[in-house]
Amino acid sequence: MATAGGREDAEVDEVLEWIPERRGEVLPILAVTSANYKQVFSFWESSLRTLGYPRHKIHVVDLGELPGPHGYCTDSWRFAIDRQLQEVVSWIGNHFDEYFIHTDTDIQFFPHFMHLQCEWLKWMKEEGLDMIFMRERTEVIPDLRCGEVNAGFCLLHCNSRTRCFWQKVLQEEQAFPKMDGYPPYTDQFHLNRGLQHRLGAFPQEGAFGVRWATIPDFQCIWGMPSDEVNSAAFHHAVNTQDKVALLRSVREKVRLQQPLVARGLSGLSGIELQEQIHRLADAVAGLRGSKQQWNPSDVKAIRRLLQEVEALAEAVLPGSVCADCGFKTHWRRLRWSGGIGQCATCWLKWCRGLQEHARTHYCGSWEVSADQSMAEWKSDEKCRASFTAKLTSG
Repeated sequence: MATAGGREDAEVDEVLEWIPERRGEVLPILAVTSANYKQVFSFWESSLRTLGYPRHKIHVVDLGELPGPHGYCTDSWRFAIDRQLQEVVSWIGNHFDEYFIHTDTDIQFFPHFMHLQCEWLKWMKEEGLDMIFMRERTEVIPDLRCGEVNAGFCLLHCNSRTRCFWQKVLQEEQAFPKMDGYPPYTDQFHLNRGLQHRLGAFPQEGAFGVRWATIPDFQCIWGMPSDEVNSAAFHHAVNTQDKVALLRSVREKVRLQQPLVARGLSGLSGIELQEQIHRLADAVAGLRGSKQQWNPSDVKAIRRLLQEVEALAEAVLPGSVCADCGFKTHWRRLRWSGGIGQCATCWLKWCRGLQEHARTHYCGSWEVSADQSMAEWKSDEKCRASFTAKLTSG
């Protein structure tokens, strides 16, 4: 695979260069692009460069110039999507028991991406998740697409479940590259059929036993931002006819809320604070390998250290509140559905009011055809009224 380090950025306004790699673990990022996507891709690449993302962790497959026509639901678009799926399957098979991020290249990353990916990874390990996605916040028949995820961003654990799952997505896509009728299309259609979303389930469980969830809405910007500017890790340029203009506009908005401190201009106190934090992190990392047996006093000290670190993180990093009762806590301690977080008590109350195996999006699953699932939607009184309204409005 080619890395993105050597490509020039025609679109970026300022001259950027790779800055020293940040300490701590960051995940590999896999993406597929083409020459006709060059201007859009420049935002993806330059945003990672600005953050100082390690060059060896960025893996880009460049398909070169694709034949026209280009754009949504064209043959070249489907070809690129099929290649994305092939690369995902290949990556999983070659990196068993590792984690990686796969994204579309109409995405740009912001400073919060550096620490939130560590949060996502910790969440996945705590909850035993195989995959996490961003929620599809569509404006096209949204009431028929509850629970749908967007295929443009996901964090994956490479294991036998995810390998079987993505192999199946690829097979389904190659057999039926859906590009007409109601959305979603191509890989997103087959992905969501395999995920088998159910209201009130956490974690969700899809085909081959994959366990998955969606990240909170405030951690990403979907199309135009609302109130996520100061908390988002990335922006997905969707629902627009001019991706470049949208990417540029959102980038400028986020820069005002998540400024990067320019090198050489930081105050001495800021540098000292950063160095102190790094020294503490290095000392803790060194302790992990220094002893195999810990006595009770050691364990007590470690617990205090953990409490202080968690308290510092909650004071500095964006917090979350339960949408129902207002209880404030770390976002990982909430249960997320439809972009809304609830505490355990409110979540259980909400789940009690759901019908067993409540259906969600009309895509169906690999066990239930889309036609059958759509028929179920139409037979539901509330959904039938909404569906009829959509049909008559064109």
